[in-house]
Amino acid sequence: MVSSMNSKDLQKRGFSEPVDLSEGGRTQVPAKIGVYVIVRKGKEIDYPMGKSDIVKIGKCVEQGKGFSGRWQQYFSPAPAQVEGKQAKSTPSCELHSFSWLELPENQIKQMEKRLLNEFVRFHGQYPAYNLTHK
Repeated sequence: MVSSMNSKDLQKRGFSEPVDLSEGGRTQVPAKIGVYVIVRKGKEIDYPMGKSDIVKIGKCVEQGKGFSGRWQQYFSPAPAQVEGKQAKSTPSCELHSFSWLELPENQIKQMEKRLLNEFVRFHGQYPAYNLTHK
């Protein structure tokens, strides 16, 4: 029986191999829609029930921007952050990778909900960044 949920489990379900964003991987992130995960590189996070390298599960539904637009939202500083007015914490791309699963628009919300529910069942709470970015 599976007792955790991590990026390797999601790759078995068709998610892309996590792209290392600090190594210029942004060019590999498509402008497609679907569900994505942000993965903590080289370190699993302690959750109430076990550990996982997944720190965020989300969806991209905006055609034309898709995953690459979502990546930019998380890992590129907003103008207020550049000026030192940091409105919210921005994850460091050196510590994270990005993985995705392209889906038809009518399946995206269902898949995101299913993955979040599974994560809670395995780990006792939402992924760390799902808690801090709500």
